[in-house]
Amino acid sequence: MGLADGDDRLGCSGALTDEISSVANVSQTMVWRDLGGSWATNLLAVGASGGCGTVFRVHRLSTTAARLRAEQETRRVLARAGIPTVQPLAVFDGDEIGQLRTGHLTEAERFVVSDGQMKTPDLLIRGFGVLGAIHRCLRDGELPAAAHTVTHANHVTAQQALAATTAGAQRIRSWGEPALTRYADAVVEHIGRVSTAEEHLEQRRQVVHGDFWDNNVLFTGSRVAAVLDFGFMARRARVDDLALPIWFYLLEPGHGPPNLIDAEIVAKMLHAYDEAGEPLSRQERLAVPLAIARQPAWSVGHWVRQLDEQDAIDHAREAARELPVAQAILRDLSDWQRTLVTQHRPKRGP
Repeated sequence: MGLADGDDRLGCSGALTDEISSVANVSQTMVWRDLGGSWATNLLAVGASGGCGTVFRVHRLSTTAARLRAEQETRRVLARAGIPTVQPLAVFDGDEIGQLRTGHLTEAERFVVSDGQMKTPDLLIRGFGVLGAIHRCLRDGELPAAAHTVTHANHVTAQQALAATTAGAQRIRSWGEPALTRYADAVVEHIGRVSTAEEHLEQRRQVVHGDFWDNNVLFTGSRVAAVLDFGFMARRARVDDLALPIWFYLLEPGHGPPNLIDAEIVAKMLHAYDEAGEPLSRQERLAVPLAIARQPAWSVGHWVRQLDEQDAIDHAREAARELPVAQAILRDLSDWQRTLVTQHRPKRGP
């Protein structure tokens, strides 16, 4: 994912692994593997004797030392509360942050062996229980100021969504592709309707994970083994942190248009969240399907505006294929809201 300001993800190369080896003082005989990731560069280093290995995460240039230390401190706060996170290793001359010649910051952590990622309904329901505990802990924990804001994320607030989407749509129209121009018109109309519906709903704001999905939530069997990657963490409406993984789940290949069976599954996710954390209010439950329907706003209002030209065009084409999912939820909004509110089971008292 390239950005117009040059803040690109580094690719795995021999020069990169050699420099990490030097900065972290690890053996040049380590075997390296690129673990992927669309934002940071995640490299696994395993010695000749085997073992689980060490993951070195190389951050983008926009990640400052203050921000990275805030992410590391957040993981410590969660670990002290019994939430499974991976702690940074002090392998850079006794420090937990190293810096490459390019200016990119890097950190190290143990590799977590897992056999599942949070993509299925059963694992999402279990994962939402952990997310409820994370939100409760982050709300009460002492976090550094840099934990509250982030430069880039898969997120646009409800208040900013229409203006940001309108600006992104202007760039899309400038490309002169008829299909994308139709998409630009449709997504602005859609987000306008979502924004109007969200306008009077009260939502709690707090620091949240920001990317609670897929390979950031690792499972061993039915147990959450580790919650990773707090790079998109920031203060925002907590329902937005719930909406993102639900959105990605609805976009899974072969899933089909969202329907009321999906709404019932989401109701179970919210129940698991409430059981482990501080229950959502009625207003927040009404806001959840709207927050899901708002997800196209960050594609158009953030990434389309920030990416370099070809990446932005490619991203817009993909986003255009996703818009019908959001439109379907908005079309059936009253049914979704009724399901999420009527299937709410209050927590039992002591």
